[in-house]
Amino acid sequence: MIYPQSHAIISDPATLLQSMAANPGACTSIYLDTTQDESKSILHEEDHHQGLARTHRLSDGSVYFFLSHSVIGGQGKLMQFRYNGPLDNEHVQTTHPLTVAPLEQKIHLLEEHPADICFLPDIDNSDSGYLFVAEQYDMRRVAVYFWQPVADLKLLGYVTFHFNNIGVTPERVDATKDVITYDGPNFVFIDRCRDEYFLGLCTDSVQECALFKADCKELFPTDQPGEMNIGAFRRAYPDITYPFPPTGGPSQVKLVRGLRTPGRPDDQWWLLAYRCVPNDSETGDDFVDVYPVKFSPAFEIADQSISQHVFLRPGDTSFASTGTHYVEPGGRLLISSSYRWAEEEGPGSSSYVSRVDEIPST
Repeated sequence: MIYPQSHAIISDPATLLQSMAANPGACTSIYLDTTQDESKSILHEEDHHQGLARTHRLSDGSVYFFLSHSVIGGQGKLMQFRYNGPLDNEHVQTTHPLTVAPLEQKIHLLEEHPADICFLPDIDNSDSGYLFVAEQYDMRRVAVYFWQPVADLKLLGYVTFHFNNIGVTPERVDATKDVITYDGPNFVFIDRCRDEYFLGLCTDSVQECALFKADCKELFPTDQPGEMNIGAFRRAYPDITYPFPPTGGPSQVKLVRGLRTPGRPDDQWWLLAYRCVPNDSETGDDFVDVYPVKFSPAFEIADQSISQHVFLRPGDTSFASTGTHYVEPGGRLLISSSYRWAEEEGPGSSSYVSRVDEIPST
């Protein structure tokens, strides 16, 4: 059985990110076929795209994108889209007009603010996988879905953790600074290190990370796709939350893996954080911040090592609310973002669309 794991980047993050910054013309774009309900208007002023993830290239040559949409005071949305346009290896390509990835499914959630999302492929390089969705405000948990092409997402279960925000009042709570509130994770990451999976549920409100882990054989007890055992995830140390460094308000955070070097027992790991300046501005400057990570002998997310300014195509596309990456089998790093607000610029009947920009390293 082949247990899923991210591909290792071909070089260190700094080198790859610098190559992106030096070659902004390599950025490509596609559309996701969102609707007027996901557009910016007087009725939807506070609502926004919040999480972005993508799959590997499937056996039929397609790639699926996942998008979460926050609806403050209502029901957030989780959507999947099928991109069947041209690829350079696994990197989407610009066409004229832009290729529209049609909507395959839209789920209305009990959670108003589905935040960070990430995708883990299935065993044996199957055309399937698992989507992890941080439900921050109402449910305070991570929902885990099984995904396969041309099928609806199937909810497998939840991993729950409440962060104690003593003296910190979220913007949605109209109270004094002295109240004790509880918040769920707004960041989630998962990957395999040796024979264990590490699942991180993090919040930047109190700068903490709750770490869960699962043995490979327990998490995937059979050789059949879709059989992930969510109950295998247990707190790495039940009474400990780890320091989560002050990140300055990124949209998403994701792990990236580098191959081990002589004298190191494990692969190298970093956490990439996608941040916009000014924060929460869809027309701001976009930065990828890099935080070294260790899983042994003890888990640690170190302070920021570098911050790289990268350049997306012109428009309201930024890391204000979405930002993610994918590593190709050959080690090339792809960084992606989408419109914070859907815009009326799509071809034909796809008038309310969301543009995805994707930048490759060289």
